[in-house]
Amino acid sequence: MRGRRGAIAAALGVVWIVWGSTYVALRVGIRALPPLTMAGARFGIAGLILFGWCGWQRRRHPEARWRPAGWREWRASAVLGLLLPAAGTGGATWAEQKLPAGTAALLLASIPVWLILASHVAGLERIRPRGAAGLLLGLAGVAILVNPLSGGAPNLLAAAVALGGALCWGSGSAYARRAPHPDQPLLGSSMQLICAGAALCAAGAAGGELGRIQAGALASESALALAYLIVFGSLVAYSSYEWLVRHASSVLTGTYAFVNPVVAVLLGWWLLGEHVSGRTLLAAAVIVAGVALMVLPARQPGPAAWPARLSRLPGYRSRSRSARSAGARRRIRCSAGRSA
Repeated sequence: MRGRRGAIAAALGVVWIVWGSTYVALRVGIRALPPLTMAGARFGIAGLILFGWCGWQRRRHPEARWRPAGWREWRASAVLGLLLPAAGTGGATWAEQKLPAGTAALLLASIPVWLILASHVAGLERIRPRGAAGLLLGLAGVAILVNPLSGGAPNLLAAAVALGGALCWGSGSAYARRAPHPDQPLLGSSMQLICAGAALCAAGAAGGELGRIQAGALASESALALAYLIVFGSLVAYSSYEWLVRHASSVLTGTYAFVNPVVAVLLGWWLLGEHVSGRTLLAAAVIVAGVALMVLPARQPGPAAWPARLSRLPGYRSRSRSARSAGARRRIRCSAGRSA
């Protein structure tokens, strides 16, 4: 049990820290590499590595009876790859040309807001009072962060692109609940990454990004940031997250949604010298509180609270110990009379 708890803590730490740090790595990567092409290379290379590893695992463990993905799975992976990594993370990568890493992370932290709204529109779940409160808090935090009427507001176009990416990620997550998935772990993720990488590279080429790549960029800190994003941000973090989904509670796994932006804001301030204003801190607190309300379930009452809850029900009357004793004596006398 102790070893399992240690493994869960390690995987959770990877998801918390590494995924939070990717916003800083993106900011460093786009200093010398064009954003869409860099994101496409990140996802394409990571997806191909994962896809090859899954094929090797199928040959190594034939008893698992994992089958290769079919057309339906590839079609769903293409949709999810476009909505999640391509539009979500690719949009954030493009937006970080104009936005600090912490601001982009806070805008992407609104993903649970769009997930709840998309799930409600699709008829997958109802918006309960706790979720509605968290949704309103999340939207209020975003409004505080990007309010154009206040001084020092972030670039509105970049903020809109990042929010659009969050909307696509939330909608894609809602679609993923009904989409067909391969039964082999990580195979679906690898297919989504491959599709996202192809789409982003094509978009970058269409936008003329290939001509902006300089030979020196391949030996710069941007190349190191890209390597970090491939190895740690995609391979290690994705694998850790998939493992957590299967071995930890959904509540614990979902905490990354409000830990990642805090990590990004702190690392952006520490490593990149990004200015953290009072408005940013206020928006972070409001968004994190809203996401926590949406992700964490309401506390269930324990057995000790049942009598108090029952006493509030109509028609319920609590019996005191003396009343219960008197009832027991009457039952004994009746039983003795029948036996006589």
